Amino acid sequence: MDVSIQTFKTSGERALLDPRTSIFAIVVIGVVMVGGSLTGIEYVLRVISCMIPAALLYAVKKYKVATIYFLTMLFIMIIEGTAVQSTVGALNLLFVILSGVVSRFIPQFMMGYCFMSYTKVSEFVVSMERMHVPSVVTIPLSVMFRFFPTIAEENRCVIEAMKMRRTGTKKPSLLQKMEYELVPVMMQTVRISDELSQAAMTKGMGLNRKRSHICKVGFRAIDYLMLILLGIILVLFIIY
Repeated sequence: MDVSIQTFKTSGERALLDPRTSIFAIVVIGVVMVGGSLTGIEYVLRVISCMIPAALLYAVKKYKVATIYFLTMLFIMIIEGTAVQSTVGALNLLFVILSGVVSRFIPQFMMGYCFMSYTKVSEFVVSMERMHVPSVVTIPLSVMFRFFPTIAEENRCVIEAMKMRRTGTKKPSLLQKMEYELVPVMMQTVRISDELSQAAMTKGMGLNRKRSHICKVGFRAIDYLMLILLGIILVLFIIY
């Protein structure tokens, strides 16, 4: 399997941030972006919050995704700070809808993408255990994080098979696309979910006893800096 398409990293290096820091970042960014206003200090906090995922994406060397996200959010935040404030009527409603959907939901999604990009499954499991999260929650989440990249790989295999059989030489119609791509992928989802669940149980994730781990998980300087920044953002957001 091509490592580039996997959700979780597989190298031996430690994650950029501790999984607990990343989860806290997702929560704070979600709260600020969804609940913040378009004026005053809340607008400034929203700008800072939406740029945190961009900085992390650059740190993990995902330059293309980071640049696209940065430019998109920069454009959207400029619209919210200028066009939304200076227009009225139907045009204002259009700007509010377009900018609101992107700015209020995309940043936390990208933060989740960052989290999955630089975190190993073992690190995630250890962090959940240290937070005393029950296995009934940890196991489904671990399976879910493996499920989506596996489905993406399965879809690529189906497309390559179509090209080999010259099925995709012409642009297929919607019904043909559903028949050639969607149906095989849907048939594979059940098998993939069962295999991932069995793999999780084989590793002993369903046992009630404490498991041993070889990965290193803990807060470092970058985690403390990120937690301080997120804490300041959350406190200012609550106060103002």
